[in-house]
Amino acid sequence: MPNNFTFFKIFFKSGIFKNTISKYNDKEEAILLEIQSDILLILSGLCEHHIPRKEIFGTEGVNIILHVMKTDPKKLQSGLGYNVLLFSTLDSIWCCILGCYPLEDYFLEKEGIFLLLDLLALNPQKFCNLILGIMVEFCDNPKTAAHVNAWRGKKDQTAASLLIKLWRKEEKELGVKRDKHGKIIDTKKPLFTSFQEKQKITPLPANCPTIAVMDVAENIRAKIYAVLGKLDFENLPGLSAEDFVTLCIIHRYLDFKTGEIWNEIYEEIKLEKLRPVTMDKNILESITTASENIGKMVASLQSEMIESQACQDVQNEQKVYTKIQATHKQRELANKSWENFLARTSNAKTLKKAKRLQEKAIESSRRSKQPPNAVFHWTDIKGLNTTVPSGRVVTVESTPARLVGGPLADTDIALKKLPIRGGALQRVKAVKTVDEPKKSVPT
Repeated sequence: MPNNFTFFKIFFKSGIFKNTISKYNDKEEAILLEIQSDILLILSGLCEHHIPRKEIFGTEGVNIILHVMKTDPKKLQSGLGYNVLLFSTLDSIWCCILGCYPLEDYFLEKEGIFLLLDLLALNPQKFCNLILGIMVEFCDNPKTAAHVNAWRGKKDQTAASLLIKLWRKEEKELGVKRDKHGKIIDTKKPLFTSFQEKQKITPLPANCPTIAVMDVAENIRAKIYAVLGKLDFENLPGLSAEDFVTLCIIHRYLDFKTGEIWNEIYEEIKLEKLRPVTMDKNILESITTASENIGKMVASLQSEMIESQACQDVQNEQKVYTKIQATHKQRELANKSWENFLARTSNAKTLKKAKRLQEKAIESSRRSKQPPNAVFHWTDIKGLNTTVPSGRVVTVESTPARLVGGPLADTDIALKKLPIRGGALQRVKAVKTVDEPKKSVPT
């Protein structure tokens, strides 16, 4: 092994390893993929359980792993060669990076956790267990939680939401009994799969794991529980009501699994026709009862969440309807205002009536008693022929600027003379006129 390690050290420092990986492109052949996979597997074998070798692997080795992880996801799912390369890459993360804190920190700084979660979001069935195992080990690093919570996938999906979605998918494939809202149905066996339901409990030797124990290793539920537990169940961002219902089960996974194993032990004792002493029997019964009570408590909490979400949905729906009603009301008021305007402009009696109502409203808004020595200013203009209430200033917005001449037009109101061509009052250049012939005055 020392000779092999010395060879690897020379090989790595010479840049051959880096140059080999740098040729990774769309036209790679199966031979190059196989070489890359073999190199990563050799590195994993050399660095596993050996911290000094991991330190020599260093940041350059981490950069190579990150480079491979950034491969186009379509390529990683395109064939066997890329699957082997991905497996070798994940294995090298496990063996060459985990356990060496400087490399773990560097991997986090280079957004390695983001790349792992991106791979997990692709839902590769073959690699979910391995990726989640790496995530569990990385979560021992106190810096990991911030990176995991900061990750966002498609449609702003959070890591916690992704893990809970994987949990639901796993339970669906395992045939776990849940209702349409994801609520527990059987409080005595909340984690039982369809395989466990069909399999009968049989007495086994002490060194053989039972079905409940094997279930922990055969699916990803335990790893999801471990990751979410290290992220803190109480402060997970971006979860929906359905996610919280599922999270109640995940939060109590260890309690349910413990009760499940004790129930198996109790059933095996019954099958072997053994009679435990009174104290042991009472303890076994209390454990199974406590496990069932936890199931009932979780089911009750889930029911409360579902009812609360239903009430919230009703309130949100009511708000939408209220907004729609307000919109229709505003439209009705606008239409009514327009109808009143048309009535005033087309009927003199209606206009006079509106004028009287307006004057009455203005008068009622004034003070009943004027203070002494007060100067009263009239706000209306007498003798107007307009059909709408007018003020002292009229702003015309429809007159073209070419006729007005702009705001700085050199107008002379004192002339009181319009040009022949029409338009606004403008200064007209003086025009020399021919004097009319004088009439002769008889002498």
